[in-house]
Amino acid sequence: MPFVNFSGFSAVRNESRADDFPAVTRVADQVLLAGLMLFAVAIPHSIAGANIGLGLCLLAWLVRDLTARRFHFRRTPADWPLLCFALLTVFSAVFSEERGISLPKLKGLIIFAVIYLVASSLSARGVIFLVALLLVSALAGVGYSLLEKATGRGLIVTAIEADSPLAGSELQTDDVICFIGRDRIRSLADTARLISRQPVGRKIEIEALHEGDPVQIDLIVTEQMKASPNPLGVSVDGRTRRFRVSGFSRHFITYADQMQLFALLCYGWIIVLLKKGAARKPELFTAFGLFALFSLALILTSSRAAMAAFLAALIAMSVLAGGRRIAVAAVVISVLLGSAAYFTLISTRAATTGRFIDDSTARRLGYMRAGLRLIPQHPLLGVGMDAHKLHWREWGFPGDYITHTHSTPIQLAMDRGLPALACYLWLMLVMVMTTWRGYKMLAAREDLRGSALALGATGALIGFAAGSLVNYNFGDSEVVMLLLLVWTLAFIAGDKDRLCSS
Repeated sequence: MPFVNFSGFSAVRNESRADDFPAVTRVADQVLLAGLMLFAVAIPHSIAGANIGLGLCLLAWLVRDLTARRFHFRRTPADWPLLCFALLTVFSAVFSEERGISLPKLKGLIIFAVIYLVASSLSARGVIFLVALLLVSALAGVGYSLLEKATGRGLIVTAIEADSPLAGSELQTDDVICFIGRDRIRSLADTARLISRQPVGRKIEIEALHEGDPVQIDLIVTEQMKASPNPLGVSVDGRTRRFRVSGFSRHFITYADQMQLFALLCYGWIIVLLKKGAARKPELFTAFGLFALFSLALILTSSRAAMAAFLAALIAMSVLAGGRRIAVAAVVISVLLGSAAYFTLISTRAATTGRFIDDSTARRLGYMRAGLRLIPQHPLLGVGMDAHKLHWREWGFPGDYITHTHSTPIQLAMDRGLPALACYLWLMLVMVMTTWRGYKMLAAREDLRGSALALGATGALIGFAAGSLVNYNFGDSEVVMLLLLVWTLAFIAGDKDRLCSS
């Protein structure tokens, strides 16, 4: 007997002859649901935990359907654009300029299994429970971020000794050493303890902050470093609060996109509650409180692209669904949030960042221009996923740091060709239309929570698409899987077939 009864959340168990399934089928079905819940809890924090949940789901799905002797698979509006995009991605990898690096990248297509796992297994009753799990889990990361912001992070470097292994590196005084490898640093004793555990000759990554932005320095561990109580040869004084929050992870750009999504989900909830005349209900205060917390976390990431996309999506949602008063209020809220974001940006990062004349902006524009020059040379299938990384200087990309073009449309067209970009745009359009139609239908049925989810998912898709213009967020597995999960939950909530049969 399974340890928790999730039968009410299962679309399979709600079938008319579900009781005829063997016991192993029913157990596998509930293991699949448990895996989905693990996935929902982990995805705001850990790609490793999310992949464990996803792998558990795929295994349970296989066992369940083999023992039931029936394949449970639900089609969605995204099927055709997704299939065309996947096929073009495969062709692009096969004919890549660097097949050795492009073909292994095909395993990334597995993330789209999230859509079919959820759509084929979860009932409408389980949707709100899974959304609640997502929000609660994300709040834990927000709480940690706010606590870390209050107490400070890392070690402020006051001096670098002449014989320090960091002498001559990019590290400067007043920079902040934050990580050795994946471990956070809070004292010089931490650095000695972590380095003493490393074998001689191993390369370790030191991550520091310079004016709020990360600087990575690679060091080779030596016997002298392992034996020293101060292996980095620096003097330090206290922690800094000048950093970009990132929850339990260290990826502040990923975290910014996640916080944007959660804030827009809550904003959709607020609009629906206000339109239903629920201004005095405790639920509205809860929605406002969650929106404020996720917006604050987003602001503290000091991510310009995510913040601008968030404000654009917030206004778009208000104009489309809120009416005149809510639209005017949204403009006022956007001005207040934008002002707070600008102040946080220039106080956390370089002052030039707010005027878009910083090195980060110049590099991004250089990456985009280099990508645009490649597209006409390989218009049909592109150069192949990540092939440019082996031809960085040869193909005209600036600097020595190898990355991507920082624009989803440019990156997809360069990597996979213009037809694949067209399929991606088709997919995004279909997803937005699906959630918007779901919102209108659920609002007409006066399904408050379902319509709030559908509207919030519409806003999240708009925000994702807007941010993708200057950020390769489609290459961020954590963000894409979270977006696919939210879209699929909204699809289930607004699916006409399930609504009619419920």
